[in-house]
Amino acid sequence: MITTLARRIAVTFAMLARRAADIMNRNLVATRAPQHYLVAQRVAGMRRHQRRAFDTRRH
Repeated sequence: MITTLARRIAVTFAMLARRAADIMNRNLVATRAPQHYLVAQRVAGMRRHQRRAFDTRRH
């Protein structure tokens, strides 16, 4: 009876540890915000350069 209870507790802890590791790996690997931020900054920089070029042609 004690071994069965100990085995159930061990299996439960193993499942929790596996789930926590999966969640941590998802958060580390699938971070979309920094990539989106870099793309947005690059697009903003390109638009800024286009605006400056347009302003210099007009004057």
